[in-house]
Amino acid sequence: MMAPLPEVKSTAAQWARAGRWVVGIGISLLALWLLAREISWPAVLEALRSADYRWVAAGVVAIIATFLTRTRRWQALLWHTRVPTRPAMTALLVGQVVNLALPMRSGDVARAAWVAPERQAGFPEALGSIAVEKVWDLLALLACGVVLLVWLPLPDWFARSTEGTALALVVGGGALWAGLHWQETLFRWAGRLLAHFPAGWDRALLPLLRRLANGLEGLRRPGVSGRALLWTALTWGLGALANWAVLAAFGIPSVAASLFLLAALMVGGTVPVPGRLGLFEGICVLSLALFDVPRDLALAVGVVLHLVVMGPPMVGAALLALWPGRPKGAR
Repeated sequence: MMAPLPEVKSTAAQWARAGRWVVGIGISLLALWLLAREISWPAVLEALRSADYRWVAAGVVAIIATFLTRTRRWQALLWHTRVPTRPAMTALLVGQVVNLALPMRSGDVARAAWVAPERQAGFPEALGSIAVEKVWDLLALLACGVVLLVWLPLPDWFARSTEGTALALVVGGGALWAGLHWQETLFRWAGRLLAHFPAGWDRALLPLLRRLANGLEGLRRPGVSGRALLWTALTWGLGALANWAVLAAFGIPSVAASLFLLAALMVGGTVPVPGRLGLFEGICVLSLALFDVPRDLALAVGVVLHLVVMGPPMVGAALLALWPGRPKGAR
């Protein structure tokens, strides 16, 4: 009687994925339509022709440098095992590419699955380390927002967004730290709860939860946190440098605008749009309008910056994943 259930679940999952794709494509089309209004396409093409692409090349170098800093941070958060640089970087880039193609952060799961065979890193531990990584990025986003608010007279919505980031960090990070601090008590409660479920649930789930908590433990280790802080600062600094270089290519060498773009694009990356097509450019146009950059020029900047940010990870993931001699356990 229960045999059809897997098929039903599979069908439901397919419909859910299709629904996310429809929503993402709808948002992308809406963003493209909004961008096309009141845009002088000859002016956009002229801006693209007159840009100094030596600065764009510098931006590409800065993005490539983030491959190493982000990999080093993740290696630090994978404190329980020593994952080599190449498989860690490959998994990170593959996950980023999957996030571009599939909505709802599917790339994070793909990254954890890719690196799991390496040195017995384990899927739950890797997933926990990625969650801690998000906490560090949220902290960097908050720091960036505070600096901008002190530096510039920005709209109220940006101040409210920064306050929301601070609240999410305090609540989420605090809950995570408290859960780790009292994890033995929580595991005892979980064991008693699972005892009421069919036989075997506690033996299947509790070890997985303990391994997930082991991956999250990097949040409480001072040595791990110190290295994560260093590599997070370098990663975000290089991201701001890449933005600044692309802006300089179009004659807008603004440090403030590059920081604002970094924060805005980080927040916009949570919207489920395949490839962030249209959304990325729209964020650039709206953000640069605060710095009195014309829409045509801002759109040209957005198109080039989109390629600079998205292109190198796609090429890097393909080269590392398909290069002969990749690790035996790679999926």
